[in-house]
Amino acid sequence: MNNPLTSRQISYFLFSITMGYAVLSIPKSIAENAGTGGWMVVIVGVIIIIVLAYMFVYIGTAFPNKTIDEYMPLLTGKFISYLVLIIFAVYTLFICGLIARMTSETIKLTMLINTPIWAISTILIIVPFYTMTKNLVSMARICEIFGMIIIIFGITIFITLLFTGKITNIKPFFNFSDLKFFDSLLAIGFSLTGLEILPVIPMNSNRKEISRNVLFIQLIIGFMYLLIIESCISVMGVDSIVQYDETVFATMRRIEVDGLQFLKRLDGVFLIIWLLSLYCTVLLEGYITVHLFTKLFKCKNQNLIVLIVFILSMIICLTPQSMIITKSILDSIGYIGIVINIALPLLLFSILLFKKYKKTPNIVTQKDDKYENK
Repeated sequence: MNNPLTSRQISYFLFSITMGYAVLSIPKSIAENAGTGGWMVVIVGVIIIIVLAYMFVYIGTAFPNKTIDEYMPLLTGKFISYLVLIIFAVYTLFICGLIARMTSETIKLTMLINTPIWAISTILIIVPFYTMTKNLVSMARICEIFGMIIIIFGITIFITLLFTGKITNIKPFFNFSDLKFFDSLLAIGFSLTGLEILPVIPMNSNRKEISRNVLFIQLIIGFMYLLIIESCISVMGVDSIVQYDETVFATMRRIEVDGLQFLKRLDGVFLIIWLLSLYCTVLLEGYITVHLFTKLFKCKNQNLIVLIVFILSMIICLTPQSMIITKSILDSIGYIGIVINIALPLLLFSILLFKKYKKTPNIVTQKDDKYENK
């Protein structure tokens, strides 16, 4: 790349793709499976994701300015690489279309009641796909600006919610009686996925700086998830929160902050920053699909792939007959995403270390032979 991405831009890519649609339902998922002790599950989940992200960064910096379609064949062979990358691309294609559909359904229920789903979905997909026709640096700058807006306003909104709620609703803090640890971790797994963006971003060899920025942004993600969960439970309580799917919107509709004047309805402010995060999610998931299909099929015209992926995303988005069917499909696809985010970095990292370990003794042996010949 002529204009390589900075480590901060890479970290904002990760933030933008992670903080997406699943933010709305994560308090319900935690309340159902962990009660008031859900904060422990989030911390463990974030630690796991940090380790997996480091693996991707380690691999990316071991092959400077290369992406997964270039270095994976060197590690696993062409056949396995091609098969895995096809599954990877199809997964991100479905996520792109289904998230746009679920977002359209939520907007229709909350704001645009008389607007048809196809109209909302078309706008939600066509705008990010137009952005994909630009270069990666332009996309990085957009995600960086939107990411800072989401962080500042998001933290402010949920801290306000937390202080508005009742502390008795989030007690006991160490609640092990209702804690289903593995089920809880699996339930929030899709909310924490987003590592798939890292292997398709070319990185420089500065592993320390990239790792530091990625770690910092993941700590922010974890902190924001904790804020979202605890603030929603503090307002509604565990027993009430499990009755709603879009729990964040349901919580904010109960609160009016008179001191904020025209911003006293927090749900309106949150809707704006949530749409920014959804734009970034669709943009990046779509970019992954376009990038992989372009490389796999060796197409020189990337804009043609953008058009094809746009049409496929629209078909996937509009095919399900209802919101319930869309959600069930998204949940199923989400499990595939969890497997990809865990298995892929573990596989590539293990092979890379094995090849390095195997290569080192050979180098030492060659040096010893030369010494003996002398």
